Amino acid sequence: MENMNPFKKDPTETTGQKLTRLGMGAGLTFMGALHFKKDSVPSFASIVPPWVPGKPETTVYASGVAELALGLAMLTAPSARRASGLGAAALFVAVFPANVYQYTEGIDVPGLIDTDAKRLRRLPMQIPMIAGALYVAKK
Repeated sequence: MENMNPFKKDPTETTGQKLTRLGMGAGLTFMGALHFKKDSVPSFASIVPPWVPGKPETTVYASGVAELALGLAMLTAPSARRASGLGAAALFVAVFPANVYQYTEGIDVPGLIDTDAKRLRRLPMQIPMIAGALYVAKK
C-alpha cells in the first residue's frame, strides 16, 4: 500500500492548481475564522434561511468549522487536494441558498454587502469559486 501522507507534495498538481489551492485555502481559512468573531456572528446568522434546521448561530459555527478545515487542508495538505477541492465545491453549493436568501430579503451586512446591486453581484461569484475548487480537485 502506498504511503498516504497528505502533507507530501502531489506530483500531479500543476502550477495553476497549486496557486488556486493556496489562494482558495487562504480565503477559506480567513472567512472560516470570521465565523467565530463575536461581532460577525449576527451578520452571518441573519442570512441563514429560515428553513435551515436548528439555530442560525449553530449553522454559522458549523460552516465556519467546515471553511477552516477545508482552508487549512488546502494550505497544508497538497496530496489531499482532491478531497479538499471537492469538499470546498460542495460547501460553496451548500451556502448558495444563504446568498439567494440575502438577496431576496434585502439583508445588509453593514459596510460590506449593503445594496441590492452588491447582493446581486455576489450570486454569480459562486460559479468561479465552485469551478476553482473543482480545478483544484482535478487529477
